Amino acid sequence: MFQTDLNHLLQSFASDELTAFMQFITALGYPSFLIGLSIVLIFVFDFKRTFVLIMIFLWTIMITFFFKEYFDLPRPFHVDNTVVFLDGSLPDNSNFNFTQRDAPDFWSALPQDVITETRKADIENGFPSGHTSGAIALWGALALLFRNRWTTIGSIVLMILIPLSRVYLGVHFLADVLGGIIVGATVIGLCYPYLIRPDRLALFLNRENYPLGINLHSFALLILPLVGFLYLTGEYVVIMAYLLGFGCSFLLLAHSGFPHNGGTPLQRIGRMLLAVFIFVVTSTSLKYIASLLHIDENIYVLFFSSFLASLSLIWLSITAAIKLGWYKRSGIATS
Repeated sequence: MFQTDLNHLLQSFASDELTAFMQFITALGYPSFLIGLSIVLIFVFDFKRTFVLIMIFLWTIMITFFFKEYFDLPRPFHVDNTVVFLDGSLPDNSNFNFTQRDAPDFWSALPQDVITETRKADIENGFPSGHTSGAIALWGALALLFRNRWTTIGSIVLMILIPLSRVYLGVHFLADVLGGIIVGATVIGLCYPYLIRPDRLALFLNRENYPLGINLHSFALLILPLVGFLYLTGEYVVIMAYLLGFGCSFLLLAHSGFPHNGGTPLQRIGRMLLAVFIFVVTSTSLKYIASLLHIDENIYVLFFSSFLASLSLIWLSITAAIKLGWYKRSGIATS
């Protein structure tokens, strides 16, 4: 599974058109697209369903990053320079001069000397595939949460094409993709009986508010991200900050009353554009201030600024839209 045979097979069909298509497909797994998709779903279609979707996706990516760091394994183009590197969004750290140093057979691991050498370099780890785990979690949960025929068909197509694109572009082994599928499917499987199953989802969607306090919701949405922050660095910190920001937003809105999904088409578009404006202004301003003070590399500043950006995207944007009359709020929480 750590062989490059499948990469070579798919790249034997390479053309400019196919490569452009695969790069487009793989771009559907990068943060810029996912943030845009989340904004559209939250502010135009359905806040609660999308909140569940985002939390499932973020936890999946968090778990995937943990495994990436734990296994610390290279990508196909790192161990075999005959594999063409076609994903311009990743750094090309392929200066190892390895030629066909992939696994000797299907069930074998990568050669230990290759693993040792690549671990000395600052490379993007391969196993498991974050694009794949994210695709399974995001599009799988989307199909289960919204239960629309065309949504389901589109989700299935993307759950197939996104992992395939990663192998074609030379950035993942078959093992990476299979590992990603297992992670994404496991998270959905664990969430299904509590949140996604139709009867459980109906209870969640019909409830208008929750009281503030130390309970299961605050533990899952607030305590776990904070505990994770104590052990994680780099990209993990950003994910944990967004988890915390989304969790705080949910609890604040749950206490005061969730926004209703209704509204005219202009109101829906207006609150979506308002959310984009608030998010861009907040995140850009925080980055500028941190850079001006030369603290943009500080891990605590990174965590706090990412937390505020996510809080502004959900809670501040929805609160502002309610004030403008573009949302109606449900009842007030009682203990």
